[in-house]
Amino acid sequence: MQAMAAGDAGALAAFYDRHSPLVYATCVRMLGDRTTADELLVDIFHEFWQRASLYDAAKSNPVTFLLTLTRSRAIDRRRTIGKRSNLKLATESQTTNAADQHPTALDGVIASENAGIVREALSLLDPEQRRAIECAYYDGLSHSEIADLLKKPLGTVKTYIRQGLIRLRGCLRNDVDAPIEDRDTE
Repeated sequence: MQAMAAGDAGALAAFYDRHSPLVYATCVRMLGDRTTADELLVDIFHEFWQRASLYDAAKSNPVTFLLTLTRSRAIDRRRTIGKRSNLKLATESQTTNAADQHPTALDGVIASENAGIVREALSLLDPEQRRAIECAYYDGLSHSEIADLLKKPLGTVKTYIRQGLIRLRGCLRNDVDAPIEDRDTE
């Protein structure tokens, strides 16, 4: 992050190569359309590059910072698309080119590995926390929408999400690359 903040394009390239499959998979899941996800992926890393100097290691690890930015921009893009068209994104994703639906083998391996780490960390959460976080980050629902879906008070949902994210950060923060069972659980 320090190298990116100092303008080192090589640092950004390495970070992109390592984390773009996870960002792309998140965008596809939230948007339901690979073409829109491709466009958003570029926009996210461009903004991440511009905001690298704002990163605070005391608040989160770089991947958390990146995924928070990804979620926010994907929700913004969904809202923008919704205003421009009444067509459902799910229908669009079914009509995409078959070649676009198959990332390279390396992309698949990296995305699968990263997704596995996140899934494993999510599995450590209480079921209510996990469900609330999945609704917020994967489905792009607002806290109010999650409260309605789960039939829980808004404050309870916010607490589930906050406590779950704190616990996830604890699982992922110390050593993002180490398997979860090898991480310190302080």
